[in-house]
This record gives sequence, C-alpha cells and structure tokens, in this order.
Amino acid sequence: MSAPHVVLVGLMGAGKTSVGKNLARELKRPFIDTDAEIESRTGRAIAEIFATDGEAAFRQIEVDVVADVLGSSTAAVVATGGGVIETQAGRAELNRARAAGVTVVWLKATVQTMLQRTSRSTNRPLLVGDREAVLRDLLDRRGPLYREVADNEIVTDRKALPRIVREVMTALPNEPATRRTVTVALGERSYDVLVGAGAVTDIQRLIPSGVKRAVIVSQIGVPSIPEIDLPTQLVHIPDGEHGKNLATVEMLCREFARFGLTRNDLVIGVGGGLVTDIAGFAAASWHRGTRVLHVATTLLAMVDAAIGGKTGVNLPEGKNLVGAFWQPSAVVCDTDYLATLPERELRCGWGEVAKYHFLTGDDMLSMSTDERVARCAQIKADIVAADEREGGRRALLNYGHTFGHAIETVTGHRFAHGEAVAIGLVCAAHLAHLSGRINADRVEQHYDVLAAYGLESSLPADVNHDALVAAMWRDKKATDGLVFILDGPNGLESVPGVDPTLVTQALGAAAAVR
Repeated sequence: MSAPHVVLVGLMGAGKTSVGKNLARELKRPFIDTDAEIESRTGRAIAEIFATDGEAAFRQIEVDVVADVLGSSTAAVVATGGGVIETQAGRAELNRARAAGVTVVWLKATVQTMLQRTSRSTNRPLLVGDREAVLRDLLDRRGPLYREVADNEIVTDRKALPRIVREVMTALPNEPATRRTVTVALGERSYDVLVGAGAVTDIQRLIPSGVKRAVIVSQIGVPSIPEIDLPTQLVHIPDGEHGKNLATVEMLCREFARFGLTRNDLVIGVGGGLVTDIAGFAAASWHRGTRVLHVATTLLAMVDAAIGGKTGVNLPEGKNLVGAFWQPSAVVCDTDYLATLPERELRCGWGEVAKYHFLTGDDMLSMSTDERVARCAQIKADIVAADEREGGRRALLNYGHTFGHAIETVTGHRFAHGEAVAIGLVCAAHLAHLSGRINADRVEQHYDVLAAYGLESSLPADVNHDALVAAMWRDKKATDGLVFILDGPNGLESVPGVDPTLVTQALGAAAAVR
C-alpha cells in the first residue's frame, strides 16, 4: 500500500463525516464514508441490513469495505462506521493499515454532545430506546478499542469545525507544508506576506538588513516566535479594546527608549489585530518612523489587520480615531496558529473573511483554509497597492464596518470586531436593498455566507438604533453625510449622503427575528 490515508474513527455524533469532508478539502483528497460506501455497494440502507441480516452480517460487509478502501493506492480521507472496531477483524484491518503508514484519528465527544448531534438522525439502528443510555454503554465498551487502534485522539466538544480540522491536520505526520507569498506592491516600500503552516520559522530571513535590535510587542498568552539572531526585548501590552489607547503607545515608546531602539531597528508585533494596530502605530511614531514586522497569530489579523499599514488606537469617542498609515517590512501568517485560537477569535476572523466574498465573488467556501487566507491577503494587497491611503477603492475593505464599528462602540465592545462586522454586513445588505440597489435574493446570500461560517447575523434586540446612528455620524469616514460601502449592480461602491431614515429601517430589518 502506498497511500497515506487518514482514517477517522469514533462514535456516531463525534463529527467523523463533517470533519472528514472538510479535511479532505484541505488535503485535496477524496472523502470516503464507509457507511455510505456500504449502502452504495449493497443498494440497501444500513438499518435494513441490520434488520434483515443481523449485526454480524453487517460487520463482515463493513470489514470487507474497509479493507478494500484502505487497500486503494489513491490517498483519501476515510470516515469509518462507529462499530468497525467491535470485531477483531475490523481492528486488524486498521492496525494493518497503520503499519503501512495510514494515520488513524479518534474523534471524541461527550455523551451529551453526541446526543445533541444525533437527535434528528433516523438511520442509526443501534440508537433505539434510551439513546443516552445506549451512547454511554457504547462509549464505555468501545472507548478502549478506539484507543487501541488510534494514533491520535482529538476532542470535538464545543469546537468550531475549522478548528477541529486544523487540529487533525497538525496531528498528521509528514504533511508537506505549502507556503504562499503575496506581495503588496508599493514600489520601494513593497513587502511580502508569507502564508502557510510553519511560516513563522522563516522569520529570520524577513528581518530587514541593518537591524541591530528588536522589540517584540505581544500579549500574555499569545504564542511565542522562534528566537532570532538579534538582541530582543519582549513587551506585553494589555488585552482588550480598553488597552488600545494612547497610554499604551506611550508605555511602548518609553520601553523603546529604555532598550535603546533606534530608527534603524525593528518593532515586531506578534498577535492579533489589536497588537498589530498598536505596535504599528508605536513604530510609526517612534523617531518619526521605525520599521515594523508583523506576525499575525489570529485569523482576523492574517486576512485583514496586519496587512496594509493602517494603524491606530481608540478614543472614548470612537474606534481608531488616532493613527497613521505605516506599512510593515513583512507579514507572517502562520496558519498553524489557528489550531490554538479560542472559538471567539476564529469567529472574528471568519467575520472579516465573509466580507471578501462580496469584494470579488470568489467561491471561497470551496478553498482550503490556507488558500482562503492567501486569497484574502492577495485581494487586500491588490487593493492597497492601488489605493494605499483609502482615497478610493481601498474604502471597499470597510464593507460592513460602519455598522460594525457602531455596534462595537454602542455595546461597549460586547461584540468582538469580527462578530460586529458580520452583523454589519447584513445591516449593509438591508440598507442596499432599501435603497433599491440589490434584490432580496442578494440579501439572502449575505445570510447564507454568514451561516456557512457559523456567524451570528441578527442585530440583538437590546441594541439602541438611535445610538447606533449617532455613533455612525462620528465615524471618521462620515465626511459627506453618512457614508456607507454598499452592494449594487456594479458590485461594492462607496455611497455618500445616505438618508438616516433608511439606515434606521435597515437596522430594524437586521434585528427582525428569522
């Protein structure tokens, strides 16, 4: 056997099929569900085979199908039936495959999680009667057997699908790392964005020549970067939007002074968008401009915040009202960091990714995560290269942001940035519809994209609409009345002088229960 198959085992409801399909897309391999394969080959439903032939006959069919699938020379992601390990023959096939290089991953979940996930399933012949009791018995009986055949164990409870897939990928041996380089073309100030698993290991070669020391700006809990061949000082900044202010910038600059950072040295921002915004602004201010390199550790930073040179901090009156355009020397987007992110951080990133669906029309849902991150980086790089200081086309990157920033401000940052932008996309879609720019089907496409990423799309009922509109009047882009990026027949456009009455109506439509 030459194919390094990946085999997923576990009880029903652990996530084998959904994880398997997405993992196959990431690895560019076919996906095979052995239960579906059995039904295809026999022309009978599994429940029918159980009822007429008995479980022993079904298990023999299952073993034969598993042996056939794992004997194929075409590398695949294989999701097995939960009971394949019940027989000695089934375990022997899996162990034989492991000896030939196949990786077996046990997806685990609690009984309550599996009960919830299988609540609507009707083709589960073993789940008759008291489902909870049956699942507990199956877990007690099969758990040791899964552990016997598995190379890795991954818990799937309370995790978003992309995170589970990323965890499986990082557990696979000898998966070749594919790195993509995106160039932000700005003449002499051009720089590269390096995207891919393990990309941070290349950080040394991205450090500009002439740098003699570096200050690393990060936060407690953010992953560290590999050691670099320079004297360094690590400075932690506060977590949360409350620390994104001028006081933090002053603190950083005083640390730069104590360390002896010169104009020819380097600031390295390691973290999410908050870190890259603050580190970038501090670098832009120190000696009127010191080089900065960003290591993006969140999805939001990888696809948006770390690229393009927009830096800034907040005032009580609004977000990012004080800042500067200061392009980095390089950006590193190591997608291995995504496996370590809390669920909320991932949602924030997907909220920014969602807007890119409407910038170009690319079918991003068909791409692997690394491809999607690189494509978002490329779209932003192209826009920044054409309009560095947001005088025209770059404003399109703010789609959903005018609403989103207002939601963040009015709710006291109850919603993280990407979550607010996701809701803002729906608000903007309703505003475009009320303005006669798009039809109802196009509005529904916005809801569909957000649903695909597991994002909330409704404006909460307790958010005051008048307060939101007032916050929008204070937006730095409100230079010609209320200005919004809106969808339309020619795609996204900047629309000035929008009627506040329509904005209020759009907020009402976005708050409607669906």
